Amino acid sequence: TAPARPPAGTSRVCFAAFTAWLLGNVATVRELREEVLPRLRVVGPVVPLPSGDLLHWTIDDEREHVVLEYLDGEMRLHNNTVGAFTNDPDFTWHLRNLNNFANLSPDWPKGGERITVQSEVGALPHAVGHGFNLLGLPGDASPPSRFVRLFFQRQYAVLRAPPASLNESLSLAIGLLSSVFISQGTVASASPAAGFELTQYSVLKLPAARQFLFRDYASPRWRRVRLGELDFAPRAGASARSLPVGDGTLGVEDVTAKLG
Repeated sequence: TAPARPPAGTSRVCFAAFTAWLLGNVATVRELREEVLPRLRVVGPVVPLPSGDLLHWTIDDEREHVVLEYLDGEMRLHNNTVGAFTNDPDFTWHLRNLNNFANLSPDWPKGGERITVQSEVGALPHAVGHGFNLLGLPGDASPPSRFVRLFFQRQYAVLRAPPASLNESLSLAIGLLSSVFISQGTVASASPAAGFELTQYSVLKLPAARQFLFRDYASPRWRRVRLGELDFAPRAGASARSLPVGDGTLGVEDVTAKLG
């Protein structure tokens, strides 16, 4: 049976250009869901890609957060209520995988209280230091583990120490991103030609404040763009403006002179 013909007025967008097309043509997630997706076809290679990767995007505005992905050639849109997103497998697989870590807790471990035994080293078992509530939280760099790590750490942080300001929110987000940072050479490569996976850059998006923050692999120093102060209106003959992600430094400030 021949595939159904797309409706009249359908936009066909190359998967490699989809992000730029989306930013230039769609204002809100609601517009994307109700007006754009019914007449959108993302054109690309056979899905999944030869590398095994899926085609998926996380899309956010100041009110909604969604994940758009293709599975078996079919477009699927998910509400991202968990606030986490990583690569393969598909998004619903990641959601169900969170159930495998229901034993984690935001509270101090007290599981041994009802079976306490006195010994020559004191009462046991009991927690002998901080962090045991997170025992079992995966620490590897795989997408499933990073998804789990981001979700539980964020949920516990917001529960126990909810940010009270924009700066506190940014500090929490920066800490969470640092917990999934991939250093070059630590993740095995499938082949020498593929190179090593690493966190090439990190970004923080603040849709309500119209701000965009970024940093590169080498430098921990964040740089900010105030989008509300820029003029995005097209101008005849104007060339595109851009900034390099990195500035070639480590972002280290020498404060020796301040101590002299």
